[in-house]
Amino acid sequence: MNTALARALRVWLLLLLLLLVVQFALAGFGIGYGGGVGDGFRLHFLNGDVLLYGSAAAVVLALAARTGRRIVLLTALGTLLVALQHLMGLLSVPGTPWGQSLFLVHALNGLALIFLTLRTGHLVRDRLREAAAARAGSLH
Repeated sequence: MNTALARALRVWLLLLLLLLVVQFALAGFGIGYGGGVGDGFRLHFLNGDVLLYGSAAAVVLALAARTGRRIVLLTALGTLLVALQHLMGLLSVPGTPWGQSLFLVHALNGLALIFLTLRTGHLVRDRLREAAAARAGSLH
């Protein structure tokens, strides 16, 4: 494992986690702004794009850091879930039962993304600790 890149991945995941929390706040702002999908959601949409590209970068970083299959797959799952968020946003029709149901799943998927990103960050932290312990053990 490349510890420098693994540390960078850990920081990257923390930044993604922060952006995911901000994303919920921006959704609340958009709803409070008027409820319709329009100007109030502009920052929510922009942050969603940043999350998509940032999540894809996390996969590349996990691969480069050689953190292990599980972490790479979890970062890839995160990217897939963010892409699914975009798709749900595009397919939703506000004010219809279909649209409201899709927005419900959209919110739940967002919560799942927060949990997934937090858990993946913990796994990277644990791998870094294991690597540090192994290095310390080999020095003695």
